[in-house]
Amino acid sequence: MPRIVPLLTDLKLFETEDDDIERRLRNHLEELRYSSCKEGKTEEPKRVTWQDTDTIRRRARKIIEARGKYSQGRHLSRADRKMLRPVMNGVAVGGPSTAHQVDEIAAMLYDELPWMQRVINEIWLDMRHNVIEHGPGLRLRPTLLIGGAGLGKTHLVRRVAELSNLPVVHIDGGASSEGFPVAGLSRGWGGAECGRPLKTMLSTQVANPVVVIDEVDKAGTAFGTSGHSTSMHTALLGLLEPVSAVDWHCPYFQIGFDMSRINWLMTANDSSVLPALLRSRVRTIHIDPPNRAQLANFIENEVERRLLPEECMDQIWQAIQMPINNNAVSVRLVVKLLEEVQRLETLPLKH
Repeated sequence: MPRIVPLLTDLKLFETEDDDIERRLRNHLEELRYSSCKEGKTEEPKRVTWQDTDTIRRRARKIIEARGKYSQGRHLSRADRKMLRPVMNGVAVGGPSTAHQVDEIAAMLYDELPWMQRVINEIWLDMRHNVIEHGPGLRLRPTLLIGGAGLGKTHLVRRVAELSNLPVVHIDGGASSEGFPVAGLSRGWGGAECGRPLKTMLSTQVANPVVVIDEVDKAGTAFGTSGHSTSMHTALLGLLEPVSAVDWHCPYFQIGFDMSRINWLMTANDSSVLPALLRSRVRTIHIDPPNRAQLANFIENEVERRLLPEECMDQIWQAIQMPINNNAVSVRLVVKLLEEVQRLETLPLKH
């Protein structure tokens, strides 16, 4: 059984909507009268009269007034409450459940990405500490991976999510300056909605998804016509700070959520351009490029994992000879070639 933890911190909702109370009272009365007829107490079910309807409406209003003293989230729309109800009793924590499973995940990562041993070692230690101290589930410290383009940083974080059977949220920092994809957009704005991490948590009912923010150093600041500004860096501060993340206030829902279990993994080429407040909230790890032997091992493992023909290894190796000779090894290029070969392998044979 997965471990269940609370997600909503300050919201309680009744199972029945106010609009449904009158309908349920009417249905209940009809069922009672039908049961009386079936038991032989009456010859036929008595129809609901207008006096009955008036009584039902008065009782429904009294119930709604009484519930109003205890109900929260009345500012939420019916669709919003429908989205939140499935997580009222908590959400699951996914990931490895034993230290042995943690060791297996780390061993696979070591084997696939040997040039990232320092990063994998930190992830391994985080996973072991969480399983031993807190129980099943993946929980990593917010981590910033620094290195040149195409070193496999994004591939690593995606493999961590895949091996842990967790949903992954991918946000491109270079394509978005504002913080809306991270924190959401408050009501009153066109296209208002919650942020992508929270939306994923609600749809999957998982408390600890892996959120990947690529090129976070390229995210800037967006300014509105009213003079207000927003940035991805600012939006991240409250979510990365453990104290505030436990009871984070969503701009869209305007209620509190426990976002402290999200696994934040960010990539950047240059950390010096990031705000000092953001750098103080993350663990920074520098990544060196792979050598020829490590890259060859990576290609071999990926071909085997993707169930591709063995001759693909020689073809991919020949295709990347030019970048290697120029000392510009790109794991990203290798992954793209693998995906292209994998796509071609799925095409039907022509007769």
